[in-house]
Amino acid sequence: MTTPTVDIIIPVWNQPFETRACLVSILNTADSARLIIINNGCDRDTELLLEEFCEPLGNRVLYMTMERNIGFVPALNRGLARSDADWAMVVRSNGTVDGAWLQQLLNVAANERAGIVSPLCTTETPLPKRLTKACCSQLETCQLSFAGMLLSRAMRDEIGCFDEELDGSVWCLRDYQQRAATCDYRTFLVPTALVHSAPPLVFGSEERRNERERLSQRAVLERWGTSQQFAVYFPQQTEPDHLKSALTVILAAARRGHRFTLLLHHRQYQQASEQGYRCLHTGIELISLARFGAGRDLRKWLQKLSADAPELSIVKGVDGIPVPGYDGTRQFSVIEDLLKGDVDA
Repeated sequence: MTTPTVDIIIPVWNQPFETRACLVSILNTADSARLIIINNGCDRDTELLLEEFCEPLGNRVLYMTMERNIGFVPALNRGLARSDADWAMVVRSNGTVDGAWLQQLLNVAANERAGIVSPLCTTETPLPKRLTKACCSQLETCQLSFAGMLLSRAMRDEIGCFDEELDGSVWCLRDYQQRAATCDYRTFLVPTALVHSAPPLVFGSEERRNERERLSQRAVLERWGTSQQFAVYFPQQTEPDHLKSALTVILAAARRGHRFTLLLHHRQYQQASEQGYRCLHTGIELISLARFGAGRDLRKWLQKLSADAPELSIVKGVDGIPVPGYDGTRQFSVIEDLLKGDVDA
């Protein structure tokens, strides 16, 4: 099996001490990758650091210089345009990496249709508490960070680069992940591959940033709709094949940014855990109802979930079998309709 090639793209804007730590950590842990370092209008001290760092690396580094700070996403796109490797790894210059992080990402990148593979960015994409004991080696996600992500060249050839008109943060990332999902590329999270990230540098007035974020949010919601939240109850008599089939639909909807809490009876939960269903997607949470007093526990969970998310939809996992104690619940077909675009955001 041929080892995939990797370019690691690091846009840099000042912060020479943090940048040096970032570059050294990459050199120490990714000896087979090429570096694409982008001087994004740095001050002279940072520019001297980059020149000193790049000079002895020869062909292992591609050094690009912007005359002024053109913004993180435009600089990143310039680097992606110069990358000819199988995979391009984005690393923000104020973060560090350690251990076998890159190899762990590449192991998951071998999955069929993998388009984006994300490390666990310690301050920006924390692993949900419910998964810390689940020992998930990988799971799908819609949560990304510019602190670190691995991008397939095949995917980039198909969907292009990041939208420079968006905010350069949450909404830009959501747009990109949804574009990938629309073309049937998967986005994975690898909890054991760590990027020790720091908050990104910001510049410009707060008023201007807020306005750009508002416009970006509106544009992305118009393109992809609003993320919806569902609580799905599966009655005790649910057949394993039905649960498996339902999870196929739920996973497809989670890939589009919707979030699900599955309320399962104790034995169902055990069987689902054995099948690896706890590690499907960060947008899918499995809850085990109490072995005794399951109806009371169900009501408690639904009250809590409804309080946390007032727009929560409560769904029957098996059409025709009611959710005990609840009227106005929705049929499972409402989730299937999400995939057809028949449900208003």
